[in-house]
Amino acid sequence: MLKGLRSSETAMNIQMTRTNVLANNLANVNATGFKQVLTQVVEQMRQEAGGGEAANAADATAGQAAAPAAGASRSVRDLILDMRAPVDMSQGTLRETGRPTDLALQDEGLFKVSRDGKDYYTRNGAFSLDAQRRLTTSDGALVQGDGGPLEIPEGELSVGADGGVRVGGVEVGRLAVVAFDDPGRLHHVGGSLLAAPAGVTAKPLAADKVRVAQGMLEESNANPIDTMVAMIAAQRAFEMDAKVLQEADRTLDKAVNQLSRTA
Repeated sequence: MLKGLRSSETAMNIQMTRTNVLANNLANVNATGFKQVLTQVVEQMRQEAGGGEAANAADATAGQAAAPAAGASRSVRDLILDMRAPVDMSQGTLRETGRPTDLALQDEGLFKVSRDGKDYYTRNGAFSLDAQRRLTTSDGALVQGDGGPLEIPEGELSVGADGGVRVGGVEVGRLAVVAFDDPGRLHHVGGSLLAAPAGVTAKPLAADKVRVAQGMLEESNANPIDTMVAMIAAQRAFEMDAKVLQEADRTLDKAVNQLSRTA
């Protein structure tokens, strides 16, 4: 009975998390370069002390228990549901602006930027020049080049498809465009900036793999209709799980308060 209550509680928490993630995606459908967050439910084994030896990874995958050993911990197949929320790095639609400092990436890669001494990554190429003529994001982060922050001299700015930055036909730098083995592990830190977790390292993207479009911006990859449908489904699932929880609570109440008196 208590296991049923815990299962319903876990399911409700998952649907609540899904709703919050989807609501954030919906709020950013018009945010330049925004990457929606997906929701995934992952099953985990629960470790329990005493009574047997923990099954190894192969045994757990195959659904076979390892031989018990007294006093050791064991893997219980009462699975715990863990909500994961990876970032979806799929391409958004490109929109033409005509501004020379607006840049969009096609295919893989992220712009590397720096703020307060920390490195961040973004697909939002709505850049501008500050008072020192450094290329910056809309929230003031410095756009990085191969040699540090990009400084743009006076003159006509052009950015090649390979990320080369030229003024008056002379190359003055190159955009630092990076890639990750698993970009889904990045997480939002506000605005359109993404940060890498500990142990995840950015790798410079080779010039022949960089595809930059000048005078264009990448729109959010969150689809408002699909997101709304998913939110409604999550809310209905939450309501259903809540009813199951209430019914389990009523059954437990009868077992404790009624059956105990008739026994």
